Amino acid sequence: MRKTYLDPTITLHKIIGDQIFESLQGPVVEFLRCEYDDGDADDTTKEQQECNNMMIEENTFPDLYRICMQAKQTIGFEQDIDFYLTADSSINASSIATNKPDKQPHVIELNSGLVQLMSEQELLFVIGHEIGHLINGDAQLRKLRRFIYGKNELPTFLQYRFDLYNLLAELAADRYGYIACGGDEKTSIYVMYKLTSGIDIGKMNVNFSALIKENKKHLNYFMKNPDRNIGTTHPVHPVRIHSLHIYATCRTEEHLDKEMAKIEDRFSQLDETDATYTRFYIAAGLLMGNVDGPISDNQKYCILNYVGRHCWFPSDFVEQISKNYDLEESYHNTVQLLINDEDGRLRMLDYLLAIAFADKKFTENELNFICQFGQEVGWDYKETVAYTTQLLSRHFAHNVHFSINKT
Repeated sequence: MRKTYLDPTITLHKIIGDQIFESLQGPVVEFLRCEYDDGDADDTTKEQQECNNMMIEENTFPDLYRICMQAKQTIGFEQDIDFYLTADSSINASSIATNKPDKQPHVIELNSGLVQLMSEQELLFVIGHEIGHLINGDAQLRKLRRFIYGKNELPTFLQYRFDLYNLLAELAADRYGYIACGGDEKTSIYVMYKLTSGIDIGKMNVNFSALIKENKKHLNYFMKNPDRNIGTTHPVHPVRIHSLHIYATCRTEEHLDKEMAKIEDRFSQLDETDATYTRFYIAAGLLMGNVDGPISDNQKYCILNYVGRHCWFPSDFVEQISKNYDLEESYHNTVQLLINDEDGRLRMLDYLLAIAFADKKFTENELNFICQFGQEVGWDYKETVAYTTQLLSRHFAHNVHFSINKT
């Protein structure tokens, strides 16, 4: 009897992915990317694989080929995949999405170091994990990002969102790995230890139940300390193990979603200082933006960019603060909380200048707002002017509106 599993999709991962796709003008730009490559990028990838790696085929690597096909069949992935063995001693695997899956196969690379270390069951998990990335479109989204930005940095708020997407992508792909190895929770979790440390704890007569309990202790440390990094491209070990454990043990979608929400909330949890800065960005930005007329779209974007450095859904947070808090009161309260050191005062001034120049206009009302800010943080007039002058070049933008008046 075929084993059944809960839906491996993580809803927030899909929501964030769709939002990034829309933010990158995905419907049009993805079409351009595929037309621009026109298969050339896939052909280049194929050529590199054939030159540098060994293709896993039935007649050359029958056992490894069988494992790859078993993982693919168990998950039910119907698109073609070419599997390659790379001459790399590192313990890793990767997936490369094709631009046109109806014409070219995807590629999954298995490093030789990983193949030598893993058992057959463990390889099923790793291969299933990589197939999960293909199913969820993770590789395609990264291609779109590289197509637009190349090696350049992303806007801060977009990078922050990509970080969340990457974390959730790994947790979602782990679920496909779990399915590929037949719902073997022990194997799935032992793989994670091997991937990060190279240690085969399965040979150490480990008490699995005790291992899960011990992991919860480490998990609580990260859950209760928002200033602790939980990872950028991959979640920290305790989070990843717990996420897979709840997927393996929950019996209903509702229970799984409830337990998963606790992890997702931790991903978006702010420490006290970041939360204060976020409230300052919203209150100060909206007040400054409206000081001499309706706030401009560029100023709204600037606020979202700064707020997006600290929370996953900046638009929702801005709306929540603007509707539920008195902006004047929130502004003055946050200023008082952030003026304990000179760096905090300069950081706030730098932000006010960013808002002022976002619409390419620096008005007298905005300058007066900055002077009042200077008084509030304890600067005299000359100090405010001096600090403003020092930071001016970081945000200065010319007003290029010229016209010829012939009358």
